[in-house]
Amino acid sequence: MPAVSVVLATYNQAHWLGETIESVRAQTFADWELVVADDGSTDDTADVLARFASDQRIRCVAGAHAERAAARNRGIAASTGELVAFLDADDTWHPEKLARQVAVLAAAPEAGACYAVARFVDGAGRPLDVRKPPHALSGLIFSRLVRGNFIILASMMVRRRSLEAVGVFDATLPVFGCEDWDLWLRLARRYAIVGIDEELVRYRVHDANTRPEQVMASGLAVLDRLYADPAVAREAGIGLAAARARHMWYHASILAAHDRGTALPLVGRALREHPPTLFSRPAAGALAAVGLPRAVERALRVLPI
Repeated sequence: MPAVSVVLATYNQAHWLGETIESVRAQTFADWELVVADDGSTDDTADVLARFASDQRIRCVAGAHAERAAARNRGIAASTGELVAFLDADDTWHPEKLARQVAVLAAAPEAGACYAVARFVDGAGRPLDVRKPPHALSGLIFSRLVRGNFIILASMMVRRRSLEAVGVFDATLPVFGCEDWDLWLRLARRYAIVGIDEELVRYRVHDANTRPEQVMASGLAVLDRLYADPAVAREAGIGLAAARARHMWYHASILAAHDRGTALPLVGRALREHPPTLFSRPAAGALAAVGLPRAVERALRVLPI
C-alpha cells in the first residue's frame, strides 16, 4: 500500500496529460500511486497513458463521461493510500511537492489536510503575475474559506480518514466548477488545515479552463447548500447574502480582466445582493478591475483576503 494516492481526473486533455504525469514521476517522495480517472475522453488520452504502461505505479480507471466530481470519486474509490493528493491534467507539481506535504502532515496529526501555494502559468508554462493564495493560511480556516476559495485543487493533500468523515466530491451539484471548494469547506469546518507558503504547484491558465460564469454559478450553489445548515452563519461569522455577494464581486474582477463591460452587470448584482459588501476586499478588486489602470488593479489583487 503506497503512502500517497494521487488522483488525477481527466477529460480530453491529452495535450497536457503527459507533462502532468511526468511531474508526478519526478517527485522526490517516491512512495506513491497515480490513479488516472479518465472521464470518457475521446481524444488521444489512451495513447498518452500507453507511454507510461511500464510504470506499475500508474493505472487508469476509465468510465463514461460523468463530469469531474464523479470521476475524482471513482479515482478515490480505486486508490489505497492513507494520504490522497489531487491533480488536474493541465497542472503540474514542483518535485518537492509530495515530500513537503507528507512531512507537514506528519508533524500536524490534528490537521485533516494540507495545501500549498500555486503559481499561475500560461498555456506554454510561462509564469504569470498571480499566485494563489498570496499568503498561505493555516489552522481553523473555515470562516476565511467561506469568504472565498483560495485553495487550488492540485495543491491539496487530504487524509483518507478525513475524506471518510466528511464525504467525497458532491456529484449532485447542479453546476460544476466549485465542487472542490465544497469539499474544502466540509473539511475546514471539521479539521485544522495546514498551508505551506511555498509555490509547489503550477496552475495552467488557458482557453479550455472552466468558464468564469460557470464557476460563479457553481460557487453560489455551493454556498446555498452550505447555508442550509442554520449553524453555518454563526460559525463563519458572515451571512449567506454577504457570502454570495463576495463571490459575485470576486468573479466580476475575473470577467473585467478580459472585458470590463461584461463585469458591470455582475457588479450591480453584487450590490443588490448585499450592499455593505461594497466595502469588502473583493469589491475593491472588482471596482479596480472595472475602472482603474491595470497596474493599480494588479496591486490590489495581492492584498490579503
